[in-house]
Amino acid sequence: MTADRRKRHLKILELISTRAVRTQEELAEALTAEGWEVTQSSVSRDIAALRLIKVGGAYRRPSSAIVPADPNVRRIADGVLAAEPAGEALVVIHTPPGEANRVAVALDRLAWPDVVGTLAGDDTIFLAVKDGPAQRRVLGDVRKLTGG
Repeated sequence: MTADRRKRHLKILELISTRAVRTQEELAEALTAEGWEVTQSSVSRDIAALRLIKVGGAYRRPSSAIVPADPNVRRIADGVLAAEPAGEALVVIHTPPGEANRVAVALDRLAWPDVVGTLAGDDTIFLAVKDGPAQRRVLGDVRKLTGG
């Protein structure tokens, strides 16, 4: 996946998490308003790639059938848009605007042994991890919680 496509997917996830987007045309218009050049067919491919579903007539990320009992796990499952490696000992997590701190606190409370520390901005979290194998485990854990 290209970096531009990954960024567009993050923007789509942000858009559907902050407003009701009911049609592909609405999504294309919202992306265009954000400066993206898209067509209806590229938006359709993005929706399929992200496995978006309609809930109450609006696009949403698919949720897992099991609702986590732990509120910290639920916060991570609901708040993480994407997670990706950076270097050998860093994981970058993207959230909707204003959610990074809450998700980072939830990650801190889970006290995963591979995580050395967290740093949260508005919509991005940097997770420092012990090493490369720890990075892969943490990415797997985050993706498992988010269904990704």
